[in-house]
Amino acid sequence: MIAAALLPLLLSQAPQCVNVGGARTCGFNCVDNGARAECAQTPFGVCAKNGGAVKCFDPPTWLQAVWKTPPKPTCLTDGTTIACGYDCKRFGGNSQCAQTPNGVCSVTGGYLTCFDPPPEVYGAYGGEVPAPTCLVREGMAACGYSCRTANGKTMCAKTPFGVCGDDGRDPVCFDPPKAVICAKGKDTPKPKCVPTGGSFMTCGYTCATASSTTVCSQTPDGTCDTNGPGKPQCFDPPARGGSAACLEAAAASPSK
Repeated sequence: MIAAALLPLLLSQAPQCVNVGGARTCGFNCVDNGARAECAQTPFGVCAKNGGAVKCFDPPTWLQAVWKTPPKPTCLTDGTTIACGYDCKRFGGNSQCAQTPNGVCSVTGGYLTCFDPPPEVYGAYGGEVPAPTCLVREGMAACGYSCRTANGKTMCAKTPFGVCGDDGRDPVCFDPPKAVICAKGKDTPKPKCVPTGGSFMTCGYTCATASSTTVCSQTPDGTCDTNGPGKPQCFDPPARGGSAACLEAAAASPSK
């Protein structure tokens, strides 16, 4: 109810303009440090200043499609640098923030690392995105889901639907394509990782082995055939459907 009451207030907030040093800057929640000014581009944005800098941050525009009233971000400043976003942390003279509300910043093993679930995960879960984790092993930091450590390396899946396996050498991770996540939503099936022979692994859904080669489909509706000569062949039909909010978020995702 609080969020519903806050949304009209935010949307009714009028932009403003400030004059500093003969320059005019317009937007929301403007700040200036006497030398320059910055304004957020949306009512959901924040701005901060110190003696040498001014910085603003707006939640990604796609976030408003899946989370009508994004939580307010914050800013950290140590007098010389400014970091803005979510779950901001300061460590060893370095400040970082996640860029989305369910992102995480962690000081683990002497490292400050931030991670954001990709947009399609927000499209599937809305504001209830499962919390990612961060691990550090032998000086290597990684954040995400289903994290695995092997051969001195740590890797994590990028989405809660992903999986990581240990091939005896390096960890192997696999995430469903974003089109699948939007089409299946929270019910996106979990893939699996299987041995391909020796110490290697491959990950996906329907897996098949022929001619000492194992392959897996990349989507839950894919199939793999072993009836022909040579290596098995897999086929994945296009994933279709999903909410408009998820599709808009997925369009902004750099993942496949």
